Amino acid sequence: MSIENLLLVLSTSITGTLVAIGGIITFIYAFRRKNLLIFLFSAMWLMYAVFWFIDAAAHYFYSIPLMALAIVPQLIGVPCIIIFIELSGKEHVSPIKISILMIIEALVFIVTFYVPNNWEIIPGYGIHNKGILRIIQVIYLFYFMIFYVLWSFHTWRKAPADLKRLTSYLLFGSTIFSIVTGVMYAIGTFIKTFNAIGFFINGIGAFITILVILKDPRIIYILPFKAYRILVVDTIASVALFKYDWAIAGEVEENIFTMMIQAIGSVLDDILKKGDVQEIQMDQAVLLINHNKENSIASVLIASKSSKSLRYGLKRFSEEFDVQFKRTLEISRKVNDFNAGLNIVERVFDFVPSYKSEII
Repeated sequence: MSIENLLLVLSTSITGTLVAIGGIITFIYAFRRKNLLIFLFSAMWLMYAVFWFIDAAAHYFYSIPLMALAIVPQLIGVPCIIIFIELSGKEHVSPIKISILMIIEALVFIVTFYVPNNWEIIPGYGIHNKGILRIIQVIYLFYFMIFYVLWSFHTWRKAPADLKRLTSYLLFGSTIFSIVTGVMYAIGTFIKTFNAIGFFINGIGAFITILVILKDPRIIYILPFKAYRILVVDTIASVALFKYDWAIAGEVEENIFTMMIQAIGSVLDDILKKGDVQEIQMDQAVLLINHNKENSIASVLIASKSSKSLRYGLKRFSEEFDVQFKRTLEISRKVNDFNAGLNIVERVFDFVPSYKSEII
């Protein structure tokens, strides 16, 4: 085994191991939280680990079929992370973005398996792809990496003060993991040594990301917008039985919230005949409402923007609140009887950062 081949096999194997660790950590976190979105995040890491291990084997055995096969887990992993990023901050995945991805992936698959003369076996080095395949792979790589680095940038930008330092490390690691690796891979088209360098750099970026995730797994799931308050409202008496703030409201906003509580009961009564309320749009915020007809209460979440993650969290919060306080609601409607709801908030909405040092 030559030095160049050894570097390729080592760099891909080490990177595969680090990425696999990241996948396992995030999978465990997703399993504990029972969150499908984080499963998508972990799926990307696990699929990329498989990709790197097959890539290492292809270089070691000088096998073109193995190198071609390595693209399959990559074609699975990239859509997972893009869907995760899209749904973390939106209600739906952009059809344009996902369509562009599908077109690029279809081209990568067709050229990889059906267009000849795009691979070469280089003794003492390994397998090197070239031609149209190399060009399409570079485009594919950068399309994925733009999403990834923008996600980490928005996470850093929206993080509260106490998480700013940690998200700075995430942004640094993600930039190395994505953009820097992509540049090295593009240069590797002409200077093959840069391929191994790029793979090592990718591993370093993965290692930094793993350290950040180990420090605080919530870091991968910071909302790209703010959740302000969650309430449980008695829809008959128009009284807030439970309230929790992620940000301190100014005097004007507090008055608006008070008026909103008084209005929720009548709003629900007026339109429940048409079905349960899910969302009410305001000028600078959105109200997500999960109504419990049986107990005449409504769980209300106020945020700057709606998303699948918040809807899922509110639904889960409402279910757990009903289970924990079902008997209490039958005999009492006193605010102090529902203080334990804080434990449910901390458990269900652990991905929502606190901005209590700021005034909204």
